[in-house]
Amino acid sequence: MKAQKIVESSIGMFRTTLLLTSSLGCASLLAEITTPSFISDGMVLQQKTKAKLWGKATPNQSLSAKLGSQTLTTNVDKNGDWSLTFENLKASTSPQTLTLSSGDDEKIINDVLVGEVWIASGQSNMEWTMAKTDGAQEAKTANDPLLRVYVSSNKAIGTPQYDLKGNWKATAPENTPSFTAVGYQFAKKLRSELQVPVGIIETAWGGKPVEAFTSAEAIAQLPAAKALAENKAKQMANYQKAMAKRPSDAKGKAPANPGNNPNLHSNIYNGHIAPLVGYGIRGAIWYQGESNARPNTAPLYADLQAGMIQDWRTRWGHEFPFYYVQLANFAKWRNGLNWVIVQDQQRRMLQSVKHTGMAVTNDIGDPKDIHPKNKTDVGKRLARWALHNDYGKTNLVVSGPLFASAKTTSNSIEISFDHAEGLTTRDKHAPKTFEIAGADGKWAPANAKIQGNKVILTSDTISKPIHARYAWSNNPTEANLVNKEGLPTSCFTTQ
Repeated sequence: MKAQKIVESSIGMFRTTLLLTSSLGCASLLAEITTPSFISDGMVLQQKTKAKLWGKATPNQSLSAKLGSQTLTTNVDKNGDWSLTFENLKASTSPQTLTLSSGDDEKIINDVLVGEVWIASGQSNMEWTMAKTDGAQEAKTANDPLLRVYVSSNKAIGTPQYDLKGNWKATAPENTPSFTAVGYQFAKKLRSELQVPVGIIETAWGGKPVEAFTSAEAIAQLPAAKALAENKAKQMANYQKAMAKRPSDAKGKAPANPGNNPNLHSNIYNGHIAPLVGYGIRGAIWYQGESNARPNTAPLYADLQAGMIQDWRTRWGHEFPFYYVQLANFAKWRNGLNWVIVQDQQRRMLQSVKHTGMAVTNDIGDPKDIHPKNKTDVGKRLARWALHNDYGKTNLVVSGPLFASAKTTSNSIEISFDHAEGLTTRDKHAPKTFEIAGADGKWAPANAKIQGNKVILTSDTISKPIHARYAWSNNPTEANLVNKEGLPTSCFTTQ
């Protein structure tokens, strides 16, 4: 809660009133009613829980908000800030009008829907648009006014912001090609199953690390981020020294401000996430990790991502579900095995953070392209988690097999899996890409045999195995273990 209060205080600095001078020369505090860009025409509000609205208006007046048959009233504070929360709204497929009134001022927001709202964040594979994916043809004709995406702009900055610029757009041929493909496919599946409006708020930025989406307060309290925090502090100190020595009339390009660098911790959080804090959402989906598949951050990824999730949840005030995509297979990564290390870190995080789910995609990547075109299956696999956990579709299989435990015998290792009903292989051959190691730590290919929902591993060269791993490669194209739904098994290592 302390971190939340700090951020709320920081954001409050940006909610200042507009000072206008009257024709008589008397200073008066007047301000038209304004709201952040995402509280605007075409928006989707969260059903059943809390749908918070806020903005600015003339200080020290009452303000009312009318939506359908409901009217709420609040007071505008001395700084011109106001907020109110609609609770337990019912899903509505008929557009409504939101009318905000304060004194003689009025603001009308049209075409408001009530349904399910999800944040879609991460780096380029979440930002990747429908026009560039397997959904390109679909996007040209897609038409669903009840599926909407808030298409946002990119902004990195050193302090928490009030607004995230963008526009709500309904699914239509002129809009859909610009939508986040993963977000759209996720929402499309929810729409077909739930039959309520779905809104996606896209806050992704290509090529950026997880720490950039995490607040400075959370980074400061996260041991795994110590070196990242020190790096930014050093860059800021050097920048400030350089600026202090720079003459006020100096010509030429000024030194770059690290506070605006989207590759450094918290700078994207400030521009992308802080403005949204409090807006009613069901949960978040996430596709990121490529930029952290490097020696200094890959082994720490589970802690870094967990820190970000907890940061967001603390600020929203509830433990909303968080579903993410495990990195797809990719052969051309030049940073050794850090790609698969991040994949395994993503798997491990499932065990440490509640209300999370992971879409395994090591079967649908493109070995030569870091941006695989198949985003339809990615969105559908994320939707499995949401439909099962949050919308009561409990018969749905949420994932491919996930490592659960390993039992060592005298000459074999027995691997047990979760989500392994109907364990089989995609090509009906023996399971491939399993390896085992003995006390010397040297890995060798394993003979793998399926027994029920388990896999038994032996080796012709290792008589007393103690460790096992699966799909331990950046591009495990031969990995073939699946469950009855055909969903792939995640990489893992017992070491």
